[in-house]
Amino acid sequence: MLPKPFAVLLLAALTAVAAEMPLPGLRIEPTGGGSIFYVKNNATVALTGYLIELVDYPGSSYSFWQDETIAEPIAPQGEKRIQVTNMTVGAVPDYVKMQAAVYAGGATAGIPEKVTQLLDRRRAVLDTTRQLIARIEKAGKEGTPKSALIGDLKQWADTMQPQGRANRNSPAAINQAAAGMAIRTTVARLDAQSQEETLALLRGWERALAANTPAK
Repeated sequence: MLPKPFAVLLLAALTAVAAEMPLPGLRIEPTGGGSIFYVKNNATVALTGYLIELVDYPGSSYSFWQDETIAEPIAPQGEKRIQVTNMTVGAVPDYVKMQAAVYAGGATAGIPEKVTQLLDRRRAVLDTTRQLIARIEKAGKEGTPKSALIGDLKQWADTMQPQGRANRNSPAAINQAAAGMAIRTTVARLDAQSQEETLALLRGWERALAANTPAK
């Protein structure tokens, strides 16, 4: 156990580091049929998740949630180009804001409520990934045909559709949408490769998410 004075100093140092973490830089360009985000990691550690939103623009809303944990985290001082189909954000870039960010090791930046939503969304993806692993493992043990497994996963994904347009920005709907995307991505993988290869990918996602998702 750490001596109490040292533990207090360490906690204060970690808190100060977290408080000083910058939000990623954001640059937006319009393009044919959509817009392009350029996300720049201005921190000294890898960027693993972030939220971009259209803020206070009359008559429109837009949210872009990105979790790089299961893709490729953006390295310190690195930049990522992301093309989206939404044309409004490219037309009114002054209304588009980087709202929250999560870094490797657990440091965060941005609006506290948005940071909480970002982490809750990641927890939903982690839980779904673990359930996907369990379902595929069970199908393998029971000799379930891959076509039947895919059909079962598609039905599960259908249950993750938000009920009603008004609820799409609620925390529950945000988490459901993320879970549904994880399931549909897994279905696409199963269509293209074996169950063993898909399981290996999911286990890699699970390890990365677990290592970068603080307990609630």
